Amino acid sequence: MIASARAWIPAGAVVLALVALACAGCGDAPRTPPGVVTIIQDDAEVLHRPPQRIAATLDDMRALGVDWVRVTAGWSVIAPAPRAARRPAFDGTDPRAYPRGAWAALDRVHEMARARGMRTAIDIAFWAPRWGVARASRRAQRERDTVLVEDYADFAEAVARRYGDAAAFTIWNEPNHNAFLLPQWERTRDGWQPAAPHLYRAMVRAAVARIEAAAPDALVLIGATSSVGSARGDDADERMAPLTFLREMACVDEALRPLTRTECADFTALPGDGWSHHPYSLALAPWQSDPRADNVRTADLERLTSLLARLHAAGRTRNHLALYLTEAGYQTAPPDPTQSADLAEQARWLPEAERIARAQPAVRSVAQFLVRDLPRRPGATLRERWGDYQSGLRFADGRPKPAHRAFALALVARRAGAGKVRFWGLVRPGSGRREARLEVLEGDAGWRTIARMDTRADGSFSTTVPVDPSATFRLRSQSALGAPVAGAR
Repeated sequence: MIASARAWIPAGAVVLALVALACAGCGDAPRTPPGVVTIIQDDAEVLHRPPQRIAATLDDMRALGVDWVRVTAGWSVIAPAPRAARRPAFDGTDPRAYPRGAWAALDRVHEMARARGMRTAIDIAFWAPRWGVARASRRAQRERDTVLVEDYADFAEAVARRYGDAAAFTIWNEPNHNAFLLPQWERTRDGWQPAAPHLYRAMVRAAVARIEAAAPDALVLIGATSSVGSARGDDADERMAPLTFLREMACVDEALRPLTRTECADFTALPGDGWSHHPYSLALAPWQSDPRADNVRTADLERLTSLLARLHAAGRTRNHLALYLTEAGYQTAPPDPTQSADLAEQARWLPEAERIARAQPAVRSVAQFLVRDLPRRPGATLRERWGDYQSGLRFADGRPKPAHRAFALALVARRAGAGKVRFWGLVRPGSGRREARLEVLEGDAGWRTIARMDTRADGSFSTTVPVDPSATFRLRSQSALGAPVAGAR
């Protein structure tokens, strides 16, 4: 079987071929952080802007209460001669062997985040340099597969050696998505069979042991799965449902019986400290479940945590893999008229998603994708003009959306019977117990305090208050104000 990853470099998309390798040894306990950490990713802002603007973005993250800055170590960005068809002669495991300045952007955000009390979580990810891909006959690709896996593992080792004090390293990004790994499926005599999970398992096996040796105190996350896809393929490029991908990667069927296919002949327990996932609900509210059983949006997290627990009990993972939500968000209209969520819904749905995620004991992180919307790009159609993500807490010009306040001070209001509202909230900035005050809007009289409390040590609180459920509420902490919540759900 040929397993391929799309290598998006200026020269165009090409195919990265890899095959399964043997796993490194087993045994260490996971290095999980206490509590639930908050992660934000915005590569455009922290890797590709002038230093002053990067500093302002990181200051904004710190003020919002962010713990980890997720950032991509792009293989084709950092590698030497990324356009070359032939691999240059260099030691890929040695960060000093890479071109002068190749690490500069990543170095800068790593150091600036650390200076502000935050840590980096680094994706060792897309896309491959041209010399890291195979474009020959099927037989020639098979002969080159192992070399390509080792090339990726060399790069992973170099990243871990350079940034050994990072909080976490993640193997690739969304390997069940056709934009990042190809083919997703392969046609066989028995129909379309999963291909990407076996390719990805090879990448994991090759890279995890290298990272663990180079950065023994850092978490190593695998998965980084997208939330939706197909459980049955009918095309090589069709993206795969995350639970389908995970079971196939663990070489089990839906009943967790071991698969007997050739790709699984050398299976050993999957390494890693945690499973990364991106629970985008897309156009659905966060409490709305996906009707397709192998998809995992925000409302479906128990599907994934349950499967991870069962796989460990069955000996298919080396450790019990905690769940790290490392990317999520809601795109808004405005600015993008092709989206269905408006600004008020984004401000309301982000706290609702946070409450749902934190209710899962296995969840170790929550995430927001983008501080700032990506700017509109020229294009022939409306969707092409808005082809990049508009899920930021700020508009592209820097103006805050209501969600900016809702992210720092999250508030969920739910009906709790006649004349009562059950509140859940989170004061994200700060540490330890924090002051929280609930307020209700009473017409021309303005805002009135209806409850005062100290949060739990993680900044969260829950309380029930006798108040009109149709009223508008907000959360205050010190001088900061959260976004208004119009009526309890």
